[in-house]
Amino acid sequence: MILAPGPVPISIYGDDVWSLAPLIANPSASRVGVDWSKFPDAFREEMRMAAWMMINTALPASVLVGHPAWHSRLGPHGIYDTVRRWQRFAHWLTAQGTSGLGACTAETFTAYAAHLARRPGATRNDGTKELVALTRLWAFDAASAHPAGLVKPPWHRYGVDDYLPATPGPGPGESSREPIAPATMGPLLIWALRVVDDFADDIVSAWTEMQRLTEQAEQTVGTRESMGRLRSYLDQLVERRAPVPTRWHKGEHQISMTYMAALVGCSPKQINSHLRTERRAGFRDYARRHPGPCPLATPITGRVAGQPWTEAIDFTEVPQLMRHLSVTCFIVLAYLTGMRPGENGAELHLMQHSARFK
Repeated sequence: MILAPGPVPISIYGDDVWSLAPLIANPSASRVGVDWSKFPDAFREEMRMAAWMMINTALPASVLVGHPAWHSRLGPHGIYDTVRRWQRFAHWLTAQGTSGLGACTAETFTAYAAHLARRPGATRNDGTKELVALTRLWAFDAASAHPAGLVKPPWHRYGVDDYLPATPGPGPGESSREPIAPATMGPLLIWALRVVDDFADDIVSAWTEMQRLTEQAEQTVGTRESMGRLRSYLDQLVERRAPVPTRWHKGEHQISMTYMAALVGCSPKQINSHLRTERRAGFRDYARRHPGPCPLATPITGRVAGQPWTEAIDFTEVPQLMRHLSVTCFIVLAYLTGMRPGENGAELHLMQHSARFK
């Protein structure tokens, strides 16, 4: 050790307080010391000997194997911190009824590590420092002229990971899940981008038209003229054996009242009431036997292999297509931002961005 310049108190082995000032060369650094009166009687002299060894000798080379970051010698503040950790260990051992370091077993060390991990605010970093301090206690005790017989801590053989507090959850903005493999993510991202680039305009146009037709049907007031148009429309369907605009619902084809009402220019209530009349008693069965589409008149601009991706978008398919578009927007934004659903409100933020993108 390099002694500090100038007059400093020099402690002897038997003093109640060991001043570490002679080891501190920086005049502005705090002067620390080890107060042996604060140690339990059963452990004071055993730990005093280990501390003397730590101050005057290097950590045995065999202990450093596998620990390249460890220092063979500690500075005065490192010595002070290590001995303070020994002091806490001694008080815990006294509370457990242990009479000396020689009475400690591997199970004793395991129980103390579990005690440290349960402390409020315990961290893996501080837990590592506590366990390394006890490894130094074992090493210097074994190297002393009068060893107390402390056993080797189990973590020096098996590593400290299993003896530390659980790894904390991710902080803000960090992901807790493994990323999707590129072999899976690549094709998914390519098709997500294609859906957005090639089909988004068609789907959004269909969504706008569906909302317009729905609003029109809901706001139409039934009149004699609208009832006349409805009767004429249904008569023509039956006479020509033409398909009826339907939707798949509860395992069967059912008449799409909203689409039909907007197409004819009547109200959905008029359709319902008219179908209950004797004249139309079998029309629902006719519709189940002759189901037809509900095509929208919106343009189709998207292409697959140079051909339109669909002849027309069906009125009944629009909500599902819009969900698909939202999901593809979500996939693209999630990949580009690195956020994942369920973490720190990421799902809500991404869905909000998806809605703006549409």
